[in-house]
Amino acid sequence: MLCGTLIKKLVNSDIAVSLIMTNLLPYRQKIEPLGKMLKQLLILLKK
Repeated sequence: MLCGTLIKKLVNSDIAVSLIMTNLLPYRQKIEPLGKMLKQLLILLKK
């Protein structure tokens, strides 16, 4: 019985994580270009 509930909890947390990740995808796609721009700015400022 204990193993069953453990598996259920793991599956539920897995679903929760995948849901969070899919919800964050649009934000990540917006944030990543910003990160690249910031890196380029830092490189330019260091020169």
